[in-house]
Amino acid sequence: MQTKKSILSLVPAGSAHRVQGQRTVALPGVTVDILTTRKIELQQWELRRLNDPYWRLYWPVSAGGVVEIGGEQTPLEPGFMYLIPPHTTFSTTTTRPFSKWYAHFNLGPLADRAAPGIHRFPTTAPLRSLIPSLMEMSRQEEAVKFPWPTIQLVIAAVQCLPDTVWEKQHLDARVQRAMEFMHQHLGLKLTAEQVARHAGLSLRNLNHLFQQELQQPPMRVLLDYRLDEACRRLRHTKESIETIAEQCGLTNRYYFSRMLRQYRNTSPAMHRDESWG
Repeated sequence: MQTKKSILSLVPAGSAHRVQGQRTVALPGVTVDILTTRKIELQQWELRRLNDPYWRLYWPVSAGGVVEIGGEQTPLEPGFMYLIPPHTTFSTTTTRPFSKWYAHFNLGPLADRAAPGIHRFPTTAPLRSLIPSLMEMSRQEEAVKFPWPTIQLVIAAVQCLPDTVWEKQHLDARVQRAMEFMHQHLGLKLTAEQVARHAGLSLRNLNHLFQQELQQPPMRVLLDYRLDEACRRLRHTKESIETIAEQCGLTNRYYFSRMLRQYRNTSPAMHRDESWG
């Protein structure tokens, strides 16, 4: 006897909408949040143990820049692109003045937990073809700009990453649900019990799964998300420190400052004033 396919309701019970059917494909949502894209001429590039909550893309136009991670130096060579995942601690130096394109961006809560390091790959013809568009966009008036070339640049670069980067993100579906719930509600006073309930877990099982999959308790992951978003706003908006702290669920500027000092070794004012590529 043939088994009848179950009918799936796609809207909450009690809703005025009526949508029913069989789900045939369900792919996860993704985010491409481009914070900045620039070309810069550098006479000096001396960063010391920098660690930021976003991806960095470096596209050197000329030689002279060097990235150091864990004691290993990587010269930035023309003809290649370099991707550095979030929360990679690195330093830089220059052997001579040089220029580069760079972009800062986020890919969402799961992809942004990629293993630290630096990924190098040759620039392709499609990537090189974006240069005229990027240059033209830089000459346009602010009102008519829409950064399609920067979106294409980031997507094309991310596609060059090895599969092993994404294989590290195979997390338990319940952990993913909990992470997405926390990431979407940073401004709320969430408790571990609320997160566990959303993920369909007991509090004990939630803590066990997070330690097993992420080696961190859920509330520590939530704090990281809040600090990441607060740091992004400090660097890329003009919002006050008080507003950022409140909207990111960090209570007030004093608690925000204490957590940033404890876990990122900086302060809100210092992080906002820092400007580097």
